[in-house]
Amino acid sequence: MTTETKLITLHSAFNKTPGKVYHIMPCADQYGRMPDCIRRTDSNGDLILSEKDKVAWSDGKVFLPDNEPIHVRHGQTFDLDIPLQAAQWEAIKNSRLIAPERFAQDANGDFIIDGARPTEGPNGVPRGKHGIAELYIERPGKEAAARVNVEKLIHEAKALVFDDTLQHKLLICRLFDKNMSHAHPSDVDDYLLTQAQKYPEKVKKFYQSEEATVRLLCIAAQDKKVIIRREDGYYYGDIKLGSNIDLIVEALKTNKSLQDEIKKETYPELTTKNKK
Repeated sequence: MTTETKLITLHSAFNKTPGKVYHIMPCADQYGRMPDCIRRTDSNGDLILSEKDKVAWSDGKVFLPDNEPIHVRHGQTFDLDIPLQAAQWEAIKNSRLIAPERFAQDANGDFIIDGARPTEGPNGVPRGKHGIAELYIERPGKEAAARVNVEKLIHEAKALVFDDTLQHKLLICRLFDKNMSHAHPSDVDDYLLTQAQKYPEKVKKFYQSEEATVRLLCIAAQDKKVIIRREDGYYYGDIKLGSNIDLIVEALKTNKSLQDEIKKETYPELTTKNKK
């Protein structure tokens, strides 16, 4: 919406088919209050207007019934200088189907349109899930800036993959619950670049966060039998680290000396290199 033109344009995030119509009922605000232009109807379907309403009606105010939907199409514009269109927008603007902008987020940080990216498995691998809204208010420039930021994020995630060693890439794949130890290097690159395109934040987290670093250490330590899995949990020698990988990660994050011991056994070549 721009202050000068007072235009509201709605776009569909998923269905831009010209014939697609959204039937949106008048909606109350967060406090349960219906828009000022909405009125109930009687048994004949006529608006129930007070004497004050009738005066306002004669002066040009538009009232709409509470039991009839507003029909909206992709790309539809409401001109707030036109009383009927202003009332129609007022009636539906609080609908959960409409997001204030394309990448708007709710109080939990989840995208209103694209939804949360729930986790799958112990390593937090995301899978897509649509949110509640399907329509959003077009805000020229803001959507473009958001797209640029997303592309920048993707570029940064892909750069981490390109600059990495094959051995470390294989470990990153393991964080995605994907064992590619016998795959061709190009297939490894292709897989990680695909993840970077879809989930750039997750890829950056796997490369840069302390938790991911410790988790990678746990994976490598298990591969080299430094950490052993027994019936009642995971052990480093006689030290029980935890009953699952998440608990091990938390334990090692708070015990740096133990983490260093496991790292030295897991990567003895690094210790030798540092001594030279």
